[in-house]
Amino acid sequence: MRPKPLVVSFFLLLALFFYGIAGMSFGEEYNFTGYLMVGSVHLLFAYGVWRGHDTLVDLAAYIALLDLLFGLLWVMVGLSLPAVTLTLLSALILVVLMDGEVRTELKMP
Repeated sequence: MRPKPLVVSFFLLLALFFYGIAGMSFGEEYNFTGYLMVGSVHLLFAYGVWRGHDTLVDLAAYIALLDLLFGLLWVMVGLSLPAVTLTLLSALILVVLMDGEVRTELKMP
């Protein structure tokens, strides 16, 4: 499988994940706004990786690392399926994004 659809689908899935959490926390102003912003950042990265923007491809590994760290924190607070899912998906895509050849291929339009 080509790495570009894999990485783009990861960011799209996480954008939908955070939009879903935002939908569940609709009555809480700060949580709703925060989850919408995090989902929008993931959507922006999905678009940037799909188009092959150099800066967004380089920063994608850092966003995946942040997702991994926050997923680990969430697992430590309370073991739940969404926390484990976020952690495992982030770890998987971080391994993919650490390969130099993959990042070079992602930068091609």
